[in-house]
Amino acid sequence: MPDRFTKTSPRGSRWDQEGAEFVASDSEWCDRFSARLIALMANVDYLMASSTALDLVSHHALRALSPEWVAEDLARSQVGLAPS
Repeated sequence: MPDRFTKTSPRGSRWDQEGAEFVASDSEWCDRFSARLIALMANVDYLMASSTALDLVSHHALRALSPEWVAEDLARSQVGLAPS
């Protein structure tokens, strides 16, 4: 049982019936997404990853998913991440 000092606690997402973790805070979602994307793609820096995270966090369907899953899907497709 988490105590009152626990920063975040996992909650089940109402969109996912398989028990996936729901990240309650947008900033935590963006941080976790950025960290995973940087780990997966060598050509992505923190500024690009965090900018992408801020764009994606406003999409309710993506926001309901685990940030690591979204980063892995994006890394597989590499949509919109080519340096200009």
